[in-house]
Amino acid sequence: MKLHIKRDCSPGDVGFIVYDESGNEKYRAVSVKTKVTKKLNMVILNREGECAAKIRRLPPVGVCAFVFRVGRSHVTFAAVPTKNGVLSYFYGNNWHVNGDLAGKNFTIIDVDKTVILNHRRHADYCTLEIFDADNELYCIATSVCANFINTVEKPAVQAANI
Repeated sequence: MKLHIKRDCSPGDVGFIVYDESGNEKYRAVSVKTKVTKKLNMVILNREGECAAKIRRLPPVGVCAFVFRVGRSHVTFAAVPTKNGVLSYFYGNNWHVNGDLAGKNFTIIDVDKTVILNHRRHADYCTLEIFDADNELYCIATSVCANFINTVEKPAVQAANI
């Protein structure tokens, strides 16, 4: 199945909107701030406005770590920025990321080398080609987090003032 994800820059709590191939809204990712901890969390709402998945950001310094909760199961996704790109790891399943997570052009592959997700960046949206319908919400949550991570779109070398 092919979906499209686009950042929503309108005022409000909506961060991303996920569309199907015919342009109908399928999911929306909404930011939720807790009063006690002031941490930024997100929920993925379906068409009816019901919570389909939750995304919680973990606090380790130097690592972008997120926990995806769908129903009673969860997966942790960690992205570590390095000078050679962004290294990413999944905990709770046997997936790994191939490609450029920072450039938002990557593929998620299972341990048996089956493709789970192709994520491709376009000018103002990203295309998600999901091959495993059972893991659709985990793929969408990974895409939301990959698009949420602050990365440099066009790396450039800056001259030092001497």
